[in-house]
Amino acid sequence: MLKLKDILKEDIKVKETDVDGRIYNWKEEMEKGKFDPENPTVHLLGYGTASYKSLLKNTARDLVSIANELKKGNVEKAHNKLINDYGNIVLYKVKCLNDVRKELKTSVWKRKITMYKNKKKYG
Repeated sequence: MLKLKDILKEDIKVKETDVDGRIYNWKEEMEKGKFDPENPTVHLLGYGTASYKSLLKNTARDLVSIANELKKGNVEKAHNKLINDYGNIVLYKVKCLNDVRKELKTSVWKRKITMYKNKKKYG
């Protein structure tokens, strides 16, 4: 039986098999001609949606803040920012960004993007 104290003892782990980020609302954006393959709307499961570049900047800012604390020698404060302040979300943001990049590199998405660009170009 799983107990709460066992869950709390676990180290930070990002599941390799689960997908934490997906391209969101792509059909509607493609129909309206507003889809941007370089900056799609991303859905971070359990967190919300944002543009890819916005999520990238936000994640980079969080990581710089943690790195600055480490440079100052405040290891405990950096640990707290990584684990407590950001609710362990920084790791999932990075995984989300990686999941979306992997998804865009699949043959299915390459085809969707090519068809979208051709439709947009030739009407």
